[in-house]
Amino acid sequence: MPRKFSRHRGPRAYQNIQQLVRAHFGLSQPDVARLLHLTRATVAMDERGERSMPTAAWFRFHHLTQVLPVPDGPAPVPAPAPLRLSEQEQDTLRLRLKDIEREEYPLRQKLTRCQTQLAQARLRLQALPALHLAYPDERGQQWLADFAAEAHEVLDRNSGTPAILALRLRVLAFEAAEIVPLLAEAAPPTK
Repeated sequence: MPRKFSRHRGPRAYQNIQQLVRAHFGLSQPDVARLLHLTRATVAMDERGERSMPTAAWFRFHHLTQVLPVPDGPAPVPAPAPLRLSEQEQDTLRLRLKDIEREEYPLRQKLTRCQTQLAQARLRLQALPALHLAYPDERGQQWLADFAAEAHEVLDRNSGTPAILALRLRVLAFEAAEIVPLLAEAAPPTK
């Protein structure tokens, strides 16, 4: 059973040239008929191979086939349209920049505190052998056990936190770096 053509599905390998053009550009048969100055029935019969379209129409149609992408190659990329942000969109982006600034400060503070706690915990564990010699009594050894347990708890609980906080800060910095040029491009030129 032949597959039913739909211009909404995009180009497929089994389509003939007329269907490829229609699928690539999203054209209906009436669209092609208007473009080529033909009736829709003539376009449909040509697409099914029942009748050829007139030579003049084929030449006009040929221009569309020339801009199709090469098979299995990249599709032509249209030039980007100039950015036009409404005042409301610009205000939203400006507010987001302020929110980013507000989010960054506590994250940086938390990162610094976490890094300090981890460094202190590592120093505690490094100092343990020497401290065991300095506090040989039972009370001193119990204190050192608690001292070591707290250090291990800090390391277990927070060892991945700096990486997560640093990632969050990089994401915020990336977002801000993307917003700034958008606002600059959308701003009206100064005189």
